[in-house]
Amino acid sequence: MRKDYVAVDATTEALDEAAFVERFWTDAWRDRSRPVDASAVARREEYRVIRPYLDRLAAGSRILDGGCGMGEWTVFLAQQGFDVTGLDLSEQTIARLRDWFPERTFIQGDLRQTPFANASFDAYFSWGAFEHFECGLGGCVSEARRIVRPGGWLFVSVPFYNGRLLRRDRRPLERWDEHFHPVAGYRTPQRFYQWRLTDPELRRELEIHGFGVEEIRPISKLTGAGRLLQWDLPLFAQGSRSYAAATRALALLLPSSFISHMILAVAERR
Repeated sequence: MRKDYVAVDATTEALDEAAFVERFWTDAWRDRSRPVDASAVARREEYRVIRPYLDRLAAGSRILDGGCGMGEWTVFLAQQGFDVTGLDLSEQTIARLRDWFPERTFIQGDLRQTPFANASFDAYFSWGAFEHFECGLGGCVSEARRIVRPGGWLFVSVPFYNGRLLRRDRRPLERWDEHFHPVAGYRTPQRFYQWRLTDPELRRELEIHGFGVEEIRPISKLTGAGRLLQWDLPLFAQGSRSYAAATRALALLLPSSFISHMILAVAERR
């Protein structure tokens, strides 16, 4: 497992963890001035992976979207006949979602301590959220086990500690961390942002906390290829045609274990 950090100002540095995570994602979604296109979910790689498992669920099954962001997954799966609840730490984001989608259920809350009863859900998915707490994934996974019924599904994605990053991290810190100076140290305050995990590490976290893992697979190769071009091979201007073509070529040529940005696990609640 590897920690990622982000540069912050003195005010942000003083926030407690929950307040920091809430502010970060509130700011990230603030520029979205209109609802997202929920139909795009059907084309997402995550949906292709989990659809066979969703097909086993009866109409009306209860599903939790943990860390729902802009709510597109909540809306899309509700349109497929499921009873879906979106949960997010950002109070402002949840308020906007309730205005945009008054017929849907959105609740503000912490993934580590949700307001739901034991065994409330038939399935629970969370894309890129469990990794944002410095104490580790355990609190999120333990709470997921409490609120998912025995035999229910957990679908979770986290950042992948892939081959590119494993190789990069063997180099001196100043060669890949723009905020670090070998003499002066860190010139701006840094605070924890997220964990990155290998396949076995994600499996271990889920199995320890009471889930039997069905499969784990790398996803988001195109995003990972873009990260490589941005940080390791800055040969093309971002947004240019050359950059886009090189990103697609690298995503096709390089193995998932080396380049994928995220890993997705499917697990059954024991």
